Amino acid sequence: MSTSPLVFDAFVLNNVQGTRFLDVGCGHGKWGYLLKKYADPPSQKRYVAGIDAFAPHIQTLKSEGIYDDVRVGDATDLPFEDQSFDTVIACEILEHLPAGQGPVLLKELKRVAKECVIVSTPAFPCMRGGNETLDGFNPYEAHQHIYSYPEFKALGFTQLIGVGQLKLRPWKLSVAFASLGYYFPRLSRYLLGFWYADGVRRVLAAE
Repeated sequence: MSTSPLVFDAFVLNNVQGTRFLDVGCGHGKWGYLLKKYADPPSQKRYVAGIDAFAPHIQTLKSEGIYDDVRVGDATDLPFEDQSFDTVIACEILEHLPAGQGPVLLKELKRVAKECVIVSTPAFPCMRGGNETLDGFNPYEAHQHIYSYPEFKALGFTQLIGVGQLKLRPWKLSVAFASLGYYFPRLSRYLLGFWYADGVRRVLAAE
């Protein structure tokens, strides 16, 4: 909830829509900062809101002034009106929810999104408990369910790609062929799903 692999950055920032964004599970504010500074088009002013279940994260973000609005709340019950945002980002959130809550989360993200929803999750064994963060121990950091490729695909994205290393051995091989995950997501360690309200498939550029 606090961090996400750097390999996501270019795919997220180059494929968001509009200028009003919601960062679900905003953590330490990575996406808020990047959306304000680097999302296309660079000439337009952007409004970015964030929400996280861990109150200390929100307290810190309020003092840093990155977001236009930050709130403590539940990702499956967002305190925002329908279609309040052009794009909603929920990177590394699914695995923190109990099994069966994925469809609930996606329905809620789509409700508040006008144009686009972007979701990521690990697809390799990485169960864990709560974690220490810069803002103290966060029990919400626990991984409660790891999604397989079929489970993630079934959530109903317009498009789905794989990012990061492949689930291959040896490690050097998984790194050398990592780019193939774009075309063969079931082999990737991370899954990145895009939902566009217009249903149109896009060229998901990372540059």
